[in-house]
Amino acid sequence: MRQFIAETELSAQGCLTIEGKNFHYISNVLRASVGDMVSVRLIDGKLQPMTVAKIDQKKKQIVLQVAGKIESSANNKEEGFHAKAEEKKSGLELWLFQFVAKPVKMELIIRQAVECGVSVVVPVAGAFCQSGAVKSAEEAALKSGKGGRWDRIVTEALQQCGSSVVTKINKCVTVKEAAELWQSQVDENKVSVVLYEQTNGTVPLKVAVAKNACAKKAAVVVGSEGGISPEEVELLKAGGFIPVHLKTNILRCETAALYGIAVVQNSLTEDLTCQSKE
Repeated sequence: MRQFIAETELSAQGCLTIEGKNFHYISNVLRASVGDMVSVRLIDGKLQPMTVAKIDQKKKQIVLQVAGKIESSANNKEEGFHAKAEEKKSGLELWLFQFVAKPVKMELIIRQAVECGVSVVVPVAGAFCQSGAVKSAEEAALKSGKGGRWDRIVTEALQQCGSSVVTKINKCVTVKEAAELWQSQVDENKVSVVLYEQTNGTVPLKVAVAKNACAKKAAVVVGSEGGISPEEVELLKAGGFIPVHLKTNILRCETAALYGIAVVQNSLTEDLTCQSKE
């Protein structure tokens, strides 16, 4: 289900005025007309049905109005209206630690991570990463949350896939900092794996996941075009990551990221034993 990601609060009258590139999205991508219903993801994360109340082609402006019952914020009535929405979530918080790839590939990886419902993407500067790519990633990550290129990619992907998980992009870190960051996530019920091209010291994914099959938090580490060095794998192991070797063809880093996220996510969310306990 497609959705529109609101960038401003609702007005006191329960309306949103859309202009600029967002006008193009609703008008040309969603092909909405006056009277049509649009699903809007509000700033507080709730999904609100809204009606296209007015389209001004000359001013390139669209007005959306809340449809159905809404309630004002209990804490501050001046904040405007906030819609109620019940979201069915898997309960799994998924992180991707991605060793920095070339800019075009990083953008593809981020887009696919958003579509898969990844909560946090952490760019990692590894020994086999290209220096130019690392510099580009560091600059892009600093602009995250400030309307940068990666923010636009996240928004576009969210609007396309309809995910309720707003993916956050972390600053670029070293391998040691990545391990420490994951260790700081206080949660005993978690799974963390590093996809490794070598077989020495690795275990099948089923074995790694089975150690905590009912985990509510998981992390996947994926190498860059050059992979991950043995020394870096040891650092990650010290941080609690389990090296995993997937018995597939040799995958490009952007393919490995999508594949790794999918298999870990599926292994943890499709476990019938855990579902029966909930």
